[in-house]
Amino acid sequence: MEDDCRLVTVLGMAGVGKTTLATKLATSIQDRFEYVIWRSLEYTTPGNHLLSELVSFLSNRQQSKPDINLLIHYLRTSRCLLILDNLETALNANLMGKYRSGYQIYGDLIQAIAKTKHKSCMILTSREKPTLVATFEGTGLSVRSLHLQGSQEIALHLLESKQLLGSDEQKQQLCDRYSNNPLQINMIANAIIELFDGKIGKFLELNTLLLSNISQLLKQQLHHLSELEWHIMYSIAINQEVTSVDTLAKSICPTVPQWQLLNAIERLIWRSLIEKQAKGYIQKPIVMEYVLERLKQQIL
Repeated sequence: MEDDCRLVTVLGMAGVGKTTLATKLATSIQDRFEYVIWRSLEYTTPGNHLLSELVSFLSNRQQSKPDINLLIHYLRTSRCLLILDNLETALNANLMGKYRSGYQIYGDLIQAIAKTKHKSCMILTSREKPTLVATFEGTGLSVRSLHLQGSQEIALHLLESKQLLGSDEQKQQLCDRYSNNPLQINMIANAIIELFDGKIGKFLELNTLLLSNISQLLKQQLHHLSELEWHIMYSIAINQEVTSVDTLAKSICPTVPQWQLLNAIERLIWRSLIEKQAKGYIQKPIVMEYVLERLKQQIL
């Protein structure tokens, strides 16, 4: 609102709270817009249907042609807040940042909103960053991204609501292991209630993270990785610490050109599977354990 952004993308792993944050934001700023439109792409059909809907709604049913230029006209005429939730469902899992067949219209729409001057705003939520967003975003520009991290406050509140048995230190340790991801915390809390009578300490003694449906959740986000991306994930997991580009390059056999390595690292960051730190790259504990377990299964 302060910087007059036209496009804001909220990125993060499944369950971290992207949709919740977008909902909270839309509720708090809705009075500054003439129209607020929310669509979950998880339930949207491919093709021009969404575009026709938007044009029809903003033209007061006077137009229904799926024309992006026509939509931009209405976004200039009226101040609109357009929220597209779960954008990753429109993306091609095998082609990073690209769209599935029949869904390219969403990419065209995002590009038009990012490049064209108007007085409206689009918010996207996604598990991975679209290429177009990476192209146009930047500090001081009208296109921005937020990599959402888990909330310690919310994670602890979830544990308290479940009435689990454990010390404050044990509760904090449990939250840290799951990077304060609300969905993962909720899943593991339910598992602790069912399997350990709600005793956090008994679960922590097992020294494992992959209970409940968490493995399936991670599988959904990781199973489309390329061979090079898996090599990078394995290397970081084996090191169990911040891993530099040089270390990653030496661990990959046969060697690949540096540009390919850097592109693969960037794609993993876009998918929120690794994080950049001052001296290299690191994984969240739950991702690291999943990757190591997968490696063990392959060796066996």
